[in-house]
Amino acid sequence: MFTVPFIALEVDASWSRLLEGYIALARTYYVLCIAFGALALIPNAVAEKLPRIVQVLRNVLNNSVGRGKTYDERGARELGSSYGSALVRRLLSASVPKRWFSHLYHVAVCCNLLGLLLLLASASCLPEPTSVSRILSSVGHRHTLVALSLLQFHVTRRLLENYFVHAHSEGGRMQLVGYAFGLLYYVFLPANFVTPEVVRNASLDLLAGGSGACDLRNAFQRMGGFFIDPHPAKEISLLAIFFLGNLAQYQCHASLASLRRPGGRGKGKASGEKYKIPQGFWFTYCSSPHYTAEVVLYVALITLSDSWGISTFLLMTMVLMNLGLSATMTQRWYLDKFEDYPKRRWAMIPGIF
Repeated sequence: MFTVPFIALEVDASWSRLLEGYIALARTYYVLCIAFGALALIPNAVAEKLPRIVQVLRNVLNNSVGRGKTYDERGARELGSSYGSALVRRLLSASVPKRWFSHLYHVAVCCNLLGLLLLLASASCLPEPTSVSRILSSVGHRHTLVALSLLQFHVTRRLLENYFVHAHSEGGRMQLVGYAFGLLYYVFLPANFVTPEVVRNASLDLLAGGSGACDLRNAFQRMGGFFIDPHPAKEISLLAIFFLGNLAQYQCHASLASLRRPGGRGKGKASGEKYKIPQGFWFTYCSSPHYTAEVVLYVALITLSDSWGISTFLLMTMVLMNLGLSATMTQRWYLDKFEDYPKRRWAMIPGIF
């Protein structure tokens, strides 16, 4: 029995199997996304000689990455008249309002919070760390706790920004396919930080050492020890980098949103559009510094929680491919719209990309 105040749940080893299946699905999703994203690396001259289905998938990718000003509505219409049945064509060309991007962070907040609650339930069954295996189990829970806690802060901040900072245009659109892939991304995101120890201990009757008794109060007693580290300076530095990445991203989003308001910090104006050239410290050498900040805070989070492995490697590969493609599209849009756009600005990583 799993016992908390006023609650008793019967738990068996199926929890471990469910968690393993969730992680496997997440990895499959990221592998497919990486393979899909690799199509963008194919030169146009080569893509034109490939089978029709590959060309269509490549066009779907390019359209799904674009949002708002970079969304290619004409290209989406062409997709809707170029391949497959009427239903497939309609799905390929369908779009949703860009303000629906907030739905992704609603999903992220809920899924990650659920993961934290399940971790708390698992930690409540941890025995006293009186052996090497039990100490490793506590450390594994600690790593997942740190990762999911920081991730909860990040996605909650992004959700609040969507309501109180961003200024989405009324006519801004994004492709339905990209919207669906974005929802799945945040459904599977917590899976990247679940350690093998947490998977093994997901069977709560095993965690309880066969006694079957778990007390929620034990979880809070264990949590204090999860943050003990023999090298606190390293942890403090990584934590500072994580919060600096969040701060930089927030400031970038605030700057971009201000361009739509009178007196916003920008210059110039694209003909027929409500856009200006972003200005400010973070935009000095980079067109999409908010993407750079995203990469920085993810690297700090993964390193701080000691979560580097197959799952996080796939995650970061997908993140870099997606953000890199989006930053490239944004850079091209700025260069096409503004003749005086600063030539010294890189797309995403100054001096590299």
